[in-house]
Amino acid sequence: MGMSVGDKQSGLMADINVTPLVDVVLVLLIIFMVVTPMLSSGVDVDLPDAESSTTVNDAGQHVVVSIRSDAAIFVDTKRSSLDKVVDDLNAEWRKDPNRALLIKGDKTLRWKDVHNVMAKVNDNGMSSMLLAAEKSSGGSSSEGGD
Repeated sequence: MGMSVGDKQSGLMADINVTPLVDVVLVLLIIFMVVTPMLSSGVDVDLPDAESSTTVNDAGQHVVVSIRSDAAIFVDTKRSSLDKVVDDLNAEWRKDPNRALLIKGDKTLRWKDVHNVMAKVNDNGMSSMLLAAEKSSGGSSSEGGD
């Protein structure tokens, strides 16, 4: 391995070796590509399509109530029930009271199943909720405020 110091007239030649920089950037890109899909919170559900919505990326900043196609209810990733959902939500809020409430309902559910959960939550003083949906054109995850 040699080093070029230039000729006698121009002095030292300083070249930046960008190969290590490119290696580090590619490794970081791969790490972010692998980790990003795991950042969404709650239980995975097949969200309904919405024609108009406001895109908000969910990276764990919401308390998520997920309702799967079998009508199973989850608060974040902990299984709950209609009777316990408010207690489980309060327990999550005690951990971080600045988080918003996000409702994720499977698109195969009847509206009544999601409405029952929303009504139970609303009856206990939590009236501000976000509803998760997929954008019809593009398929990115989005939420609309209630």
